Amino acid sequence: MRVLCVLNPRAGGGVAKKVWPSVVAQLDRLGVTHQVLLLEDGMPLADQVVALLTAAGPETYGAVAGMGGDGTHSGVINGLMRFKTAFPGIPTPPYAFIPLGTGNDIAKSLGIRIDDALSPRDLRRAVSAIVHGADYGLDLGTIGNLYFADALTVGLDSSILKERNTRKRLIERIPVLRSLVRGRFLYTLSLGSRFLRQELVESEIEVDGKVWYRGAMLNLVINNTRIYAGDFDFSAEAYADDGQLDVVLFAAHTDYLARYLLAIRHNPARVRELSDDLHRRSMHTQGRRIAIRLSRPEPAQVDGEEFPGGVTFAVGVVQRALRIKVPAELV
Repeated sequence: MRVLCVLNPRAGGGVAKKVWPSVVAQLDRLGVTHQVLLLEDGMPLADQVVALLTAAGPETYGAVAGMGGDGTHSGVINGLMRFKTAFPGIPTPPYAFIPLGTGNDIAKSLGIRIDDALSPRDLRRAVSAIVHGADYGLDLGTIGNLYFADALTVGLDSSILKERNTRKRLIERIPVLRSLVRGRFLYTLSLGSRFLRQELVESEIEVDGKVWYRGAMLNLVINNTRIYAGDFDFSAEAYADDGQLDVVLFAAHTDYLARYLLAIRHNPARVRELSDDLHRRSMHTQGRRIAIRLSRPEPAQVDGEEFPGGVTFAVGVVQRALRIKVPAELV
């Protein structure tokens, strides 16, 4: 078996690069031949993946494994989908997640995790899935010609991401701060400075051809997988192979705070039940086609990466669009 490993050396603040030798050791233990694609600046990740797979030929690799966070996985998945379109009728290599980012929403939703201490057991389990994992048909959301595996957001969360990225670019110019202000801490700083400045926008949201909501909106999350922003579970009944996207709307600032606090996935069971009931009763629905119309342009993000904002967004889903590998080894 030959595996293409896509390595983002900057993922997790450089963690992915540090862990790479351990991944190689696990692949050698499994008897797997591997080739590494080290991401380069100046060329979109999806383009790099398509170029390499096309040059190698459609049947060269038995699997593709991504080492990074949700943005890395999203880029590789988009490359695989473009490759799949270019070679119809030929099986696309399955994708395996080695989650080494900050949030790791997609992997957590699929039961794949590597804890903060980089547990050897968790790493072994993730790498073993490349060879011994179970097949799973992953849904993918669509917006324009882009696919997303995790989530698309419009409004406050996207504004926070935009501010976080601006701060990150400034901080990276100062070596002393570069290693101190990063990850969740940087995101929290951006949340605090942006939250009260975010204004409501008038919206109309259509789900599967029918108007579902009309009124003020602060934030909108469209989930494909269950976990969002690393630690939040807004859609307890979400499945990433059911052909449905979960639509979660936040109408005001107090609504936003309350629902985020209740949706922390490590909350006690009773609190989680309250959260699930709240979402079922209020601003949560599922659908295959979502149309968003706003009274003014708002920023957006797709799988943790900035996406061009606007006043209209058309979102869809492709059921079981991509074959992936999930761990079969016991925890």
